[in-house]
Amino acid sequence: MLTAAMLKLIEQTGQDILVLADELDEREFFASRLTRLQTFQLLGTLSQTAHNLPADVKTHLNGIDWTAWAALPAALARPNEHAFRIWVAIKELTPRTVQSLIDYTRVYPELFKLSPGLGGMP
Repeated sequence: MLTAAMLKLIEQTGQDILVLADELDEREFFASRLTRLQTFQLLGTLSQTAHNLPADVKTHLNGIDWTAWAALPAALARPNEHAFRIWVAIKELTPRTVQSLIDYTRVYPELFKLSPGLGGMP
């Protein structure tokens, strides 16, 4: 059940990131203090939740770039030096992750169940 909740948090946080940055180009995004700060917080939440997922779950969901999510906190700590990496995380990594989770829901439905006794590995 905890795994399912974590996966749902990753998916919802990713969707929130997509909504925040949807109609902004890179220049507009980095010029928008409130949107930028909120998005950075969401990216941090997503990457921390991904980090805390059990290794066997990450192995099953191997279409998601867990390595990129693990590297993102270092970029967020120094955003002026890693603006491109952050922008790629927003516009490429996040949508791919959200779509992969949606796809995996069909492949491993038991992993995404929020009811007690379910949500474990197949």
